[in-house]
Amino acid sequence: MDETRSAESRQIPNQQQTANLLQALFPPQSAILVGASQSNPNRLDWQSIPPENVLLIDAKQEALAGIKQNVALASDWQMRNAVLAESQGEAPFFSASNPGEDGLVPPQKLVSLWANLRPQGQRTCTTQTLQTLLSEPQLAPLASATNTWLVIDCLPALRILQGAGPLLKQWKVLWVRVLLAPLEDNEPGTTLAEIEHYLADHDYRCIGCFEENHPRIGQAIFLHDTGDLNTPLAAAYDVLNAEKLSLLGERDALLLDKSALGAERDTLRQEKSNLLASCDTLGKEKAALVAARDEQTKLANERKAQIDALSREKADLLASRDALIKEKTELAAARDALAKEKTALAATRDEQAKLANERKAQLDALAKGTAELVAIRDALVKEKTSLLAQLGEQTEKANALLLTRDNQTLILSERDNQIHQFEAEYSENLARLRLMQDELVKGEAQIELIKDLLLREPGL
Repeated sequence: MDETRSAESRQIPNQQQTANLLQALFPPQSAILVGASQSNPNRLDWQSIPPENVLLIDAKQEALAGIKQNVALASDWQMRNAVLAESQGEAPFFSASNPGEDGLVPPQKLVSLWANLRPQGQRTCTTQTLQTLLSEPQLAPLASATNTWLVIDCLPALRILQGAGPLLKQWKVLWVRVLLAPLEDNEPGTTLAEIEHYLADHDYRCIGCFEENHPRIGQAIFLHDTGDLNTPLAAAYDVLNAEKLSLLGERDALLLDKSALGAERDTLRQEKSNLLASCDTLGKEKAALVAARDEQTKLANERKAQIDALSREKADLLASRDALIKEKTELAAARDALAKEKTALAATRDEQAKLANERKAQLDALAKGTAELVAIRDALVKEKTSLLAQLGEQTEKANALLLTRDNQTLILSERDNQIHQFEAEYSENLARLRLMQDELVKGEAQIELIKDLLLREPGL
């Protein structure tokens, strides 16, 4: 913790502060920027340099046009649309989903740095060396200038440096984009170690390296050691180099911490996934329970509705039962009345039968030889027998009604019809009895008439 605090307290200069310091120590007479479309805008601040001694080089013409339009000082700068390499010839130029990684390096090889990087296509282009480009007459002042700053803000920087040839001897500061660790599928000319080894043979010393957004990509600064560096500068270089080593050590420690934190993050993510799975399971169980509760509520409501319907039906049945009991009572009273009337009729019938028998005896005694009276008597007897049979049938029907009184609710309509029929038959039988009485009266009158006639005859 104390070492970390001491490192933070040293206030290491950033890229812009370092650039300002170097410009103060080694004022540039010219500047060459390769990969202009990807550069930090701070690297386009060359106010102290004559405009004709500033050269921007990029593989995309539209990028140079955009800089010329958006950067106020760029209107008089030299600009060239070219693809630089270690030799002249043809090479595939790759386009990536991130325009900042367009170039001679296939995007597939950079996937280990940028997981979401995807190739967008490629084209064959003509390459040339930086030495050949600077041999143009219009760029002659740049080729002959001393204290030149070369900024290479693209990959692979080594192939561009190899195409510079003897011009490296005239330049003072090199600012190049490098990989701090080799790619899994190694791409030559991209790493800091390769460039450092190559430039060491040309008397360049690395005085600093700044990480970009990705910890495996950096901006390395090389200073041309021509032997005229004074002792304070050498001492400053040694301090910076020691500082660099210390920072690299701290970076490695931070990378280890990052790896540990990454492992812890993966563990937490796994735990989070497990918790999310548990939450999903609980959510499903909750949904199932809620569905079951809703089903039970629905069943309870249905049962309540059924109970209410049954209660209403029970009340209706009770009311119907009470009405049927009342009707049964009324029918029983009517039946009793009919029974009394039937008894009275039977008594009347018996009395009439007795009278008829008495009169028959009288008729038999008085007019045994009279055929007409006998026929009348026989007809009356036959009719009386029929009436007696009908009275027996009515008696049986009355008994049947008494036996079926407990089933009044089921055969109410049929009983009503039977009662109506009984009343009709009763009325008919009553009418017949009255007719029979009339006939008997007539018979008695005739008998009296015959008797008078017979008594009047002589000899009787």
